[in-house]
Amino acid sequence: MTQHSRRAVLIGGGAALLALGAGVGLVAAGRDPGFEQTFLTVDEMKATGGLIVDIRTPPEWAETGVIDDAVLLTFTGPDRFLDQLAPALADGRDLILVCRSGNRTRAAAQAIQGRIPNRIVSIEGGMKRVIASGYRTVPAG
Repeated sequence: MTQHSRRAVLIGGGAALLALGAGVGLVAAGRDPGFEQTFLTVDEMKATGGLIVDIRTPPEWAETGVIDDAVLLTFTGPDRFLDQLAPALADGRDLILVCRSGNRTRAAAQAIQGRIPNRIVSIEGGMKRVIASGYRTVPAG
């Protein structure tokens, strides 16, 4: 198990329902931040204090490497995804989503917007653009 996959396992758990319940209350109270599609450098992502989540697949992580300290969690649907991330997002930090090109993160952000009170950022251009901007990835394993 890699450092990154261990992190994904550690942030899941029973606290998810409690955290999501609190989030639903905020959304119901009229706070629906939606999501934004924008490009941020890795330094800018980290400066937000947000949770960076790479939603690609393990073969993609192995092919290009990953952002250091990103959570590696393939997006397979909003319920499982939010259940696993809720404890780490309970403090209100931004959720920053990264995929290969930005298409999957846009779709994932659309699927989860309004379900959590956190700001959701879909990284435009994905890892292709992150790498093209000069970022040196780390091995996924």
